[in-house]
Amino acid sequence: MIAEQKLKDAERIVRITMIIILVTAGTSKLFSQGSFYDYYSQLFQGDLRINLPPFLVNFYLKLIPYIEITLGLCLVSNQYKKYALYGWFGYMLSLLFGHYILQEWSSVNQMLSYIFLGLISYILPNHYSWIRRDK
Repeated sequence: MIAEQKLKDAERIVRITMIIILVTAGTSKLFSQGSFYDYYSQLFQGDLRINLPPFLVNFYLKLIPYIEITLGLCLVSNQYKKYALYGWFGYMLSLLFGHYILQEWSSVNQMLSYIFLGLISYILPNHYSWIRRDK
């Protein structure tokens, strides 16, 4: 049996990875001078099997950087971890759906890895403190 201490350490590593992914992605989108928004807005207006209303797509594209940064910061707190993980799952499923609409099948498959990352963090116990290990 794996010691609980090691499971808590593993959860810490997974959560730090998730935080870095989210905060880096969100800040890079915010400072992209609109290129992220322009690129994906144009893709969703193309000839697709599923067409979403442009105002809905564009509104969500504008929210994405803020969602990422907020989820990343919420994952720092043990108090908000559970809610942040539910947000992570919802957000990743929305990205999976978006890549499905764009018919980017390899991206759809890659999104599963992110969902599993959240699942690992959800299942594993966590330390009560970021700085010290529980005894």
